[in-house]
Amino acid sequence: MVKIKLERQRKGFNRLAAIYDYLLLIPPGKGFIKSQEALLPLLPPKKSCLIIGGGTGTFLKTLVTSEKVQHIVYLDISDKMLAVASAKISNLAHKCTVEFRRGSLEDIKKDETFDLIITNFFLDLFTREEVQAWLSFIDKHLSDNGLFYFTDLQYSTGKTFKKRLQHFYIQFLYVFFRSLTAIKGKSLIDLRTEIRQSGFTIVHEKDYKELFYSAIFKKRS
Repeated sequence: MVKIKLERQRKGFNRLAAIYDYLLLIPPGKGFIKSQEALLPLLPPKKSCLIIGGGTGTFLKTLVTSEKVQHIVYLDISDKMLAVASAKISNLAHKCTVEFRRGSLEDIKKDETFDLIITNFFLDLFTREEVQAWLSFIDKHLSDNGLFYFTDLQYSTGKTFKKRLQHFYIQFLYVFFRSLTAIKGKSLIDLRTEIRQSGFTIVHEKDYKELFYSAIFKKRS
């Protein structure tokens, strides 16, 4: 059953790969790009990096040219997403080596650790139980002095018109992605709280237009 579910999701994200970058042109699409780049200037240099669910590679393009990391493992379930991401950096001048790896958490070796793990707009795809499993995976594969770089939609409460509009937008995204990619997540959970309760502390954080949240975490000592 797990393999069938992953194959359905892979096919869904393969279909999405052809239009994903165009979706980011629709407001507030640019916020997805700007929010995940917001804390990059504060990121110290790292040797090894794992990007999980990086999609079509817009952030990857920025990261490799920043010279912040030496080696990246780019993990995504969709081979077409990987192909688009690879094409985006193929003609760039950079010193970073990038390994594109199709798959999920089981495709990371048990003894592999990374100085930096990045999830941008990835954890929001899952149920709370699945998020907790991914956070346990991140904790296991993050080196002792490693950093967890996170950007996602922001869980918020309130009854103002703006808050209601943001809530409607987020729910629309869930309906769209569930119908196209067969993800299990139905609504946005409080990811910031889930991460902190899983043993991470905030090093830097930033809100972007109230809808997006970016943070750099470290393991709690």
